[in-house]
Amino acid sequence: MRLFVRSSNTALFYSSALGALASSLLSYWLSFIATEQINPFVGFYTIAQYSLMACFMLLAWKWSPQSNVLSHYRWLLVAGVGARVLLFDVTPYASNDVDRYLFDGRIAIEGIDPYRVSHDDPQLTELRELWQPPSEHAKYVTLYPPLALGFFAAAAATGITHAVLTWKIILLAASLATLWLITKLLARTKKLEHLALAALSPLLILETHVGLHLDALSTLAIVGALYCWQQGWIARTGIVIGLGATIKILPLMLLLPLMFTLKRLYVAAWFVVSALITIVSIYWLAIGLGFHPVGSIGIFFEKWRFAAPLFVALDTFLSGHQILIVMLSIATIACTLVAYFCWCYRDSLPNNSVLLVGSCQLVIALPLLLSPVTFPWYLMPL
Repeated sequence: MRLFVRSSNTALFYSSALGALASSLLSYWLSFIATEQINPFVGFYTIAQYSLMACFMLLAWKWSPQSNVLSHYRWLLVAGVGARVLLFDVTPYASNDVDRYLFDGRIAIEGIDPYRVSHDDPQLTELRELWQPPSEHAKYVTLYPPLALGFFAAAAATGITHAVLTWKIILLAASLATLWLITKLLARTKKLEHLALAALSPLLILETHVGLHLDALSTLAIVGALYCWQQGWIARTGIVIGLGATIKILPLMLLLPLMFTLKRLYVAAWFVVSALITIVSIYWLAIGLGFHPVGSIGIFFEKWRFAAPLFVALDTFLSGHQILIVMLSIATIACTLVAYFCWCYRDSLPNNSVLLVGSCQLVIALPLLLSPVTFPWYLMPL
């Protein structure tokens, strides 16, 4: 009877994984009707695809083998890797951010500072006609940190014909590396039964390989930092966090819980210093190259309001300064509590991973919770 039940669950497990893979391939059809036809229902179809993939992901998670033997998950990994590789040739249809990325990179290659010169500047007329960046971004200078700009420039350096292809290769490598590191993390903590939540995640798959979003690199930085931490490589963890923070700021939040779990002050100091040295070095290099790496991040948060339930709710009865005070108060209280509990229970953390995992999740979620803008791909690191 036990063997029969296991066999039945195994069949359902494999079927769910293949269902998620098949659902991801709907992106080719969605891309066609979005780019080749005028269809007002593309948004609804996209929501349906996400929902379908999420259902298959959760079913695969429910029926996953209660085992920590990696070979029991080979077909799950085949489905996860397959979805990532097979979507390589999809034309992005849900976002045009990649066009912004590559034009920022091209501007930098031309020796022009994208942190000071917006896309509608007259000196960029010829480049703009060739690269066709999004018109809605035209009057804003770039807001991306310098290492992100470096990746954009690397892709744009291959020319207008191959830039998107190069960017896809960068993201595919990041996506596969993220899945590999997550697998190793879960195997080491004997929690491989949760692998489906990463291998088949519609956010990780679609926002990387259809949306072509930079957040795939930010996600890799966070997973890489946690892997280094798990191995006991404290300085390397700080370096990876520093690298991640110069792609997008979110990985920097990991410093808070991890720092307060360290028992020796000099180790905690070295951990923080290694991250700060990495960040300062990259910004110093950007400044040395003639860039002014600040950009329009302030304008972005001032002008944009999207999918931020807490901010929208507060905005109905509070003024701008009052909202800022409330948000800063929430952030201060949450960070203080995380630091306090991580410090108080640092001796028991090896046997209480729930506290550490919960603390890391909370500090990564906190900026997203308090932000006035929350696009779906911002949630990838969670």
